[in-house]
Amino acid sequence: MINYLKFAIATGLLFLMLSVSGQNAELKILDYTSGEPVAFAHLKVTPLGSSQSKYFVSDVNGLTGLTVTAPVEVKITFVGYQSFNDTLLPGCEPVIKLMPSVTTFDEMVVTAQYSPVSADRSLYKINVINSMQIKKKAAYNLAGLMRNQLNVRLSQDGAVGTGISIQGLSGENVKILVDGVPVIGRLNGVIDLSQVNLQNVQQVEMIEGPMSVIYGSNALAGVINIIPKENDTKRISANASAYTESVGVYNFDGGFGLKKGIHGFSFQAGRNFFDGFDGNNTGRQPEWKPRRQVNLDADYNLYLKKFNIKTRLSLFDELLKSNGDLLPLYFEKAFDNDFNTDRYTATVNFATKGCNHFTASNSYSYYSRIRTLYYNDLTVLEKTKVSSDTTRFGSWMSRGMYTYRGATGILGFQAGYDLNAEWADGDRVGGKTQSITDLAGFFSLQYHPIDYLSFQPGLRLAYNSRFDSPLIYALHVKTGPFHGSSFRTSYSSGFRAPSIKELYMSFVDVNHKIYGNTELTPEKSQHLQFQYLHKIEKTKYAAEAEVNLFLNNVSNIITLASMQDGSYTYVNVDHYRTRGYSAQIRATLFPAFDARLGYGHTGTQSTFSDAETRLKFSWSPEITTEVTYMLDKKNMSFSAYYKYTGKVPRFNVSDAGEVTEGKVDAYNNLDISVYKSFMDDRITLTIGAKNLFDVTSINSSTPSGNSGSVHSGGDFPIAWGRTFFAKINFSIWRDEKK
Repeated sequence: MINYLKFAIATGLLFLMLSVSGQNAELKILDYTSGEPVAFAHLKVTPLGSSQSKYFVSDVNGLTGLTVTAPVEVKITFVGYQSFNDTLLPGCEPVIKLMPSVTTFDEMVVTAQYSPVSADRSLYKINVINSMQIKKKAAYNLAGLMRNQLNVRLSQDGAVGTGISIQGLSGENVKILVDGVPVIGRLNGVIDLSQVNLQNVQQVEMIEGPMSVIYGSNALAGVINIIPKENDTKRISANASAYTESVGVYNFDGGFGLKKGIHGFSFQAGRNFFDGFDGNNTGRQPEWKPRRQVNLDADYNLYLKKFNIKTRLSLFDELLKSNGDLLPLYFEKAFDNDFNTDRYTATVNFATKGCNHFTASNSYSYYSRIRTLYYNDLTVLEKTKVSSDTTRFGSWMSRGMYTYRGATGILGFQAGYDLNAEWADGDRVGGKTQSITDLAGFFSLQYHPIDYLSFQPGLRLAYNSRFDSPLIYALHVKTGPFHGSSFRTSYSSGFRAPSIKELYMSFVDVNHKIYGNTELTPEKSQHLQFQYLHKIEKTKYAAEAEVNLFLNNVSNIITLASMQDGSYTYVNVDHYRTRGYSAQIRATLFPAFDARLGYGHTGTQSTFSDAETRLKFSWSPEITTEVTYMLDKKNMSFSAYYKYTGKVPRFNVSDAGEVTEGKVDAYNNLDISVYKSFMDDRITLTIGAKNLFDVTSINSSTPSGNSGSVHSGGDFPIAWGRTFFAKINFSIWRDEKK
């Protein structure tokens, strides 16, 4: 019986191969929504394992002149359509349907991938915010872009900036990358999202859930990777934009790019200015401090036959002013603080070409924050320097990966190393230089036995110069898409050693008094996540429904606790758990209408070693809605973004083990925008309004006693209030001659 079965399988495979061999035909490109040919689309075709590419252009019938007789990587671009990037095999259907850019069902992603793939094919749940969405929102920094995202919460601090949490985990547990390079410079565990600019960005990719095997520490909650635009097809390009907002925001940026043969160069510069805001309009200490930012990015890329080398130098400078109250008796003098932040990052990336390739990313990052105290005499307009202190951080990062992918696509693996060396010095770390080094090797195997099933187990073995590191492991499984349905599940462990800041750094100003703790122990965690997705794609409409569930269990999580003298220090909590679910529905009527509705519910629970009872799970809901109406013939769209953030309970454990509860009130946010393009997208204009409900702060009632929070009860800052904005962008370009 077994021999007959083997014979039947072999015969079937032979018949399939023979039938496929006769299907090689000229590749044709069609519009997904109308089925009409797409003329003058550009194709870049690279045989697998080769470093040489050929170029094709589709004719008026959509025909390209390309016949696929061997595995090739194909990249297709055309104005008004999403880019297509995939591997084509002989015998595949010789028709590719390009999706109009108004939709985003199949964005290409690169974060944590073996090679660029569509988000639909990735083993990870990846939320992609593309360049068109960024333009419609007129977001100029990461804080403005993430404010209405599901499963994402933002926190505000006048001195520290804007922080983020994903799936109930925040601070050090969210890793923020720019083209794969970590952003350094956390204060109170927070990377200030308002310092992460979005000028000249292609897209932002966010992975919810732990990514410790691939990205190591600071990736328990997820990864946000900002992908810059790359000038790989334009012979010459230039752009300039201006943004203004009624609260007192004035931003300008511009740049240019050149590509000649194997050389590519681009330069981008911008200046952002915020005049400060206080809803009460009293005193010299606005709740939102005035700030000025300057950022520069310079890129040089070398495109050779067998490999590419990409280099980037990024500079960021910020001045934040915190003025003090006027001093009695005559109220004409005050103590003022200036906070100067500088961040420099130099990056060199190396990547070979072909199906099996090696990539390496090497970077050096430097961060400094100088606090200067002045005695300001307003009668003569003179400032006298009283004191200053400096905090400096540095980081060396080297990361290399070899990726193998078989020609059949059944088996692949990725092996690599990850080296991170961090140091800090200055007055706030005791005047000494402190350092931590982390060296790791990681390996993952991707097994794709049939079209609708993929497995990816992974391991990470690390050495940490301060703490013992356990073996980190993960397993990701994906089924589908099959009849429009796909299912993802993952189980993984995590590890995070205390940072230099948590161990040694003191952060003291008028609003904060936080000290490091050298007795901290590392965090260890277990994570489980599920996702079900169903899509329907027809000629005139498309729809998708998605359900997600997650569970996170963290041991010895590091958090802040108050001391008897009113200061705060970092401590380990025995256990911290988050769990929750979310559901999203999206519907698109081509090419005019796109709507999304999401609901999420996140619960958190802490257990303290000195508490007699375990804290109950505290739950907080959220609702998001996004609606876009597109006038395709007029190159115009209308968008609305709404988010409801539910009440967030707060708990306190007293020294006697008594548990009391407080809360942070719920609030609503609604933004609207109108987007219009002119002259084949060479000029774009976005106008709109933010925070139409005019929310500035909400009530935060904290229990008496040890609150475990840096801030006391009362008003909790949320936003600047209702504002109106406008952004205009100018672009010119000329395609490279093929």
